[in-house]
Amino acid sequence: MDAAQKSKVDELHAAGYDVSYADPVSAFVGHGGCDSDEWINKIVLGPNGDGDFHEGDPHAVCIAFAGVGQTCLSREAFHPNNAGTTGYEHVVEAALTSIGYTGT
Repeated sequence: MDAAQKSKVDELHAAGYDVSYADPVSAFVGHGGCDSDEWINKIVLGPNGDGDFHEGDPHAVCIAFAGVGQTCLSREAFHPNNAGTTGYEHVVEAALTSIGYTGT
């Protein structure tokens, strides 16, 4: 997916669009779901809010637990946690700085 995203950005840039690509992969090394400093959630059960999967949603993965009933895999699963979103922030800041963006 990373290569496809970079390819699309290169294609758009060649067509005259003012776009750039920032690769977050190296920033996440050592911060996976099984590392001591996790930036990525492992399995998270939900629902954890209105926008999360609920029992009966067409794309929800739900499991029945004895005495608990149905619970669904949350949209938060395998996505960045708070530390991970900060990690992404630093990647984007560095990319913006490297292209001379000043926020004006």
